[in-house]
Amino acid sequence: MNATTGNDANDVPSGAHDVDWAALAPEDADRIPELLGRLASSDAAVSDLHDIIHFPAPGHRAAPEAVDFLVDIACAGTTPATDRYRPLSLLLELVSAHAEDRFPEARDLDQWRDEVAWATANEADKVREQYREWAREAPDEQHYQRMRNRLAVMEHDDGAALLRAELDTYLAVCARVPDLVELLKNSADRGGMDRAGEWVSYVLGFLPSESERIVSEITGASHVLLAKDLRPTPQQPTSFREALNQARDSGEPLPAELFALGLLADPADIDTGIGLTHQMAGGNLYNSYAASVAMVLIHGENTPREALRRIGRGGGTNMGYEGLFNESWPHCGNRSPQVLGFLALGRAGERARRLRLDILPGLIKGEEDSRALVTGVGLELVLGPRSKEHTTEEHASTDYEEETLKVLWSIAELPASAWQDEEFLATLRAWALPDNAEDYCALMGVETEPEEPAEEPEPAPQPAPQAGPAVPERPQGLLGRLFGGGR
Repeated sequence: MNATTGNDANDVPSGAHDVDWAALAPEDADRIPELLGRLASSDAAVSDLHDIIHFPAPGHRAAPEAVDFLVDIACAGTTPATDRYRPLSLLLELVSAHAEDRFPEARDLDQWRDEVAWATANEADKVREQYREWAREAPDEQHYQRMRNRLAVMEHDDGAALLRAELDTYLAVCARVPDLVELLKNSADRGGMDRAGEWVSYVLGFLPSESERIVSEITGASHVLLAKDLRPTPQQPTSFREALNQARDSGEPLPAELFALGLLADPADIDTGIGLTHQMAGGNLYNSYAASVAMVLIHGENTPREALRRIGRGGGTNMGYEGLFNESWPHCGNRSPQVLGFLALGRAGERARRLRLDILPGLIKGEEDSRALVTGVGLELVLGPRSKEHTTEEHASTDYEEETLKVLWSIAELPASAWQDEEFLATLRAWALPDNAEDYCALMGVETEPEEPAEEPEPAPQPAPQAGPAVPERPQGLLGRLFGGGR
């Protein structure tokens, strides 16, 4: 399609009115061209368009047609570098839908194509029943989540069409990789807040079928393959502007580029492996951590011990696991960077077991939106998969080791509100664990502490009138996550 944008930020992209949006998005189709026209300059437009076309909303069938417009807006010379993140953030949401079922292992594109072809060629009831059976028999939590998510999509009247649109969206983004990688090369796109190079790296990381091209472009856009003592020495700057430009052009890889390399690089790529080793020892805490995680994802059970040690050491810093993952990993849907990183470390199998068990208690306690997910992964780590037969008698009679107790006691320490989450309770039942706090704590031999009644808050003093505009509330939903508080 290669639509082009006009000179004004509010111009509707060329060709946007030529698409039959009404046939693809049952609601608000008439708004899509106008939202595309405002996308580069309006956070609200990003949020509104997301609500119409995200997966698996009914309007997601329009997403494959929207991809070219999003890429064109992000890459257009008329779009300021500081605004490119808006279309890229929406593009990320489209390619990372249900990100939890992408980790630790990436999807196989051929298998994905076959599955979509099967789903669209069969009766919906037959497809739903097959997904239910696959979920019951899932060998691990990643496969369980994938089948569960597919079943939820098939509950829509046009579920098979939505599955097809998800695949078509992925392929449409893959077709634009040659344009997207150009955003890695301009210094203006690599510096500052919400830099385009960061957002496009997140998008590229979710395109494993294009890994060879993407890895080549990332390593060519920075000095990731060169140790500092082998890099060209910059001339002494003669002005502040020149110094600023040199800082932008330093050649240091972005932490997000290291995220993408971890998901895409080939273990046999020795040059990239050496480059990541330099980054691990380079003195930049964020890049060291991101490179260490990348090494784990690339080499799996063959990961060098140094990478695992550096990740654990990073978790003990003031930034902690949460802060360090926030600097290098994306926030997709309602899954935080730390949750995605925790899932991805499963690529190393037993090599990363202790590391993941160190991260897990904080996630169980602090990640309400992902509590059921991480609890399931934690129980799988210490008790085996949910498809294995589990019994209450087994739990009552077994003298569990320290690692298992660490997971089970972390659950026992959850507040009362956690025990109102039906998805979390269903996860406990899958391992034959009690689904109420009193019985669970009794089984674990943990005494429950009565919650102290909340004190009545003192009335807040009325603020004195102040001149000037009111401070806006922090935006909620997609806006709040993407633009109101960081990743």
